[in-house]
Amino acid sequence: MLSEPTALGHYSTYEVARLAGVSPRRIGRWRRLGVIPATGRLPGTYSYADAAEAVLAHYLVDAAHLRPRDVAKIVANLRAEYGLWPLRHAPLEHEGRLVVVREGRDLVLDTVHYAGQRVIQATVNLRAVRDALAHGGWVSLNRQRELVEVDPGRFSGAPTVRGRRIPTELVADLAAESEGRQLLRKEYGLSRREVAEAVGYEADVREAIAA
Repeated sequence: MLSEPTALGHYSTYEVARLAGVSPRRIGRWRRLGVIPATGRLPGTYSYADAAEAVLAHYLVDAAHLRPRDVAKIVANLRAEYGLWPLRHAPLEHEGRLVVVREGRDLVLDTVHYAGQRVIQATVNLRAVRDALAHGGWVSLNRQRELVEVDPGRFSGAPTVRGRRIPTELVADLAAESEGRQLLRKEYGLSRREVAEAVGYEADVREAIAA
């Protein structure tokens, strides 16, 4: 069984929702169903590993068209082998691709498709989903954000401009006003590209969590 030595970060439900690209209400439901745990350093908060599970759960629900209850069953089965964060720790074989298959009445994730098993939906590219989290989460999966980064050791894991000590959410707020745009250039030294990417990222996040 694999384990994570430290549950880094303490994300709120809203902050996990931003990374997972779903509404805070869905995050709460997924927690109640057992799809994702809440192991943040503070009571009632989530860790970086929990946020990773939420991103992957979104992939399974929306891209693989599984019901949240089905994902909860898959996660419950995997935890016996891979620990508290099974989607995060599943082995990256076959270029990190897993397939959703049916074994009898159960749905499982596997690294290969065996003859005679029924593939339920599309394959899950774990490597791509995990990489997306480091660049802002779900919304960065299909629209790569090279200048956005998520590091659980900085700003409690909030998305920031890469290599800068400023959250993307603050950049978007300041960029909405002319004085704020000047502050971003003069005080923070951000380029137009950095500002534009942070603003675009935040717009995508707002749209995703409102859906």
